[in-house]
Amino acid sequence: MSDANAKSSMPTGTPVWVWIGVAVVVLLAVAGGGWWWLHGAHKTNVAAKRPNLVGMLGDTVTALDTTLPDKDKICSASLTRALDFGVLPPGASLASQEAKEGQPEGRYTCEAQAGDGKYILGIDSSCPNSQEKTCFALDSVKRDNGAVVYQRRSS
Repeated sequence: MSDANAKSSMPTGTPVWVWIGVAVVVLLAVAGGGWWWLHGAHKTNVAAKRPNLVGMLGDTVTALDTTLPDKDKICSASLTRALDFGVLPPGASLASQEAKEGQPEGRYTCEAQAGDGKYILGIDSSCPNSQEKTCFALDSVKRDNGAVVYQRRSS
């Protein structure tokens, strides 16, 4: 047999190193996409679906967040905070703009109405263990039957 008639086991056309390069690029793309999905993609969605309901504002708190608003605005500010926390259903509104003073001093309640019933918002304007003169925190949200929907963590 002559060498001229022998067939090569390698296909002619694209060299093997090109196929190896394509396989490496595909593997890196799949591995990178899998890492992104496992470590980042769904965390944003989870955070958007269920906000932190601990009741503390964390490092982003400002003086405006903790300053007690005027008495006629306490309920609307508390409703906004409860909606932001996700503890009231969207579309909830105030039954009355008037905040009712409670005991001990510095506590207020407001009533809100939603499609699934009434809610009572508890507001605390006392500043335990602090030199501040005014504080403002959504302390609790309860349904009209007494079931607690949200309770601020005690410090």
